[in-house]
Amino acid sequence: MLELNLLPARQGDAIWIRWGDKDAPHQMLIDMGTEQIGKRIRNKIEALPEDQRVIDLLVVTHVDRDHIGGILTCLAEAAPIPGVEIRDVWFNGFEHLKGGTIAQDENDFLNVEPRGPAQGEKFTKWLRTQHWNKHFDGGPVRRIPGEEPVKAEFHDGLTLTVLGPTPDRLEAFVDTWKEEVKKALEKGSLTEVSPGLEIRGAKTPPNLIEQQDLKKLADTDNPSDHSEANGSSIALLLEYGGRRIILSGDAYSDDLVAGIKAANGNEPLKIDAFKLPHHGSKKNTFKPLVESVECGRWLFSTDGTQFRHPDAEALARVITYSRVRTPIVSFNVPSKYNRWWDNDNWKEMYDYQTEYGEKQGGLHLSFDIDIESD
Repeated sequence: MLELNLLPARQGDAIWIRWGDKDAPHQMLIDMGTEQIGKRIRNKIEALPEDQRVIDLLVVTHVDRDHIGGILTCLAEAAPIPGVEIRDVWFNGFEHLKGGTIAQDENDFLNVEPRGPAQGEKFTKWLRTQHWNKHFDGGPVRRIPGEEPVKAEFHDGLTLTVLGPTPDRLEAFVDTWKEEVKKALEKGSLTEVSPGLEIRGAKTPPNLIEQQDLKKLADTDNPSDHSEANGSSIALLLEYGGRRIILSGDAYSDDLVAGIKAANGNEPLKIDAFKLPHHGSKKNTFKPLVESVECGRWLFSTDGTQFRHPDAEALARVITYSRVRTPIVSFNVPSKYNRWWDNDNWKEMYDYQTEYGEKQGGLHLSFDIDIESD
């Protein structure tokens, strides 16, 4: 079995993946949304039998609080959960931004003082009690241009190929690391939307009346993402039982295209699902990215909080330039802004389908597995 649960995570990401034996599946977690979401994920873990609380991998894609905040309340700043074992945590800390490493000797973890801009921060201290980037011998999780992307193998033949970030994206984050970490890690008392933070994004649905209107929207010119934190996102290609899923964090569109080409050459990569970067921001989803894959299901993780994601331009690009006919646009939870697209006239005119998860449980996807391919 291969199951992906795109959990409700407010404006963020929280992805729970299970694979292997249905009765005793392996599992990984990618991000945990905001602080409040972390408490809910903790409840889900505590509801499991103690012998099923092994997490093969926890990936923290980057330090933005809508990805990392929940890990504080679920694990790092909370009492240990009985039976929980995390076999590896992938996260690029301050040491990794310039290619450094952290201790990997188990006896050193408890004796090394946290360094860098997050000194004294509970998350960093907690990480140093864990297996941290163990697969990379304590070094950074990254893709080096010109080299074969790193491919990590897990139980039952599941593999993860690192599509990003690149060393230059990590190094570009050095100067703003302290500010970003403070926002993400030191403000555990933040509300879901920070006081005084401007609400952004369109308030009304796009005006789509004629056939050409969607393409005009798709071809709208807008700047690309320039957030150093987003550029540092860990992006992965998951492969298991003949299925492929891209999990992109908040990575830049061009970087993902380069990572996909590094993994597959110049031909479009055939995949089963694509968790789009930055919650469907128009700054991270462009035509070349959509055309770099053959994908029938596009995943959006956001409830529209704060930025009113997904942007209409991103949806238009997916629907217009998808290499697979009648693509499915899938949302982890229903929201005012993604419900615009559940329009029968638009679906017929532009040849796409919609799929919505549940407000409390998120979107559950199960993939048929080719046993012979394992």
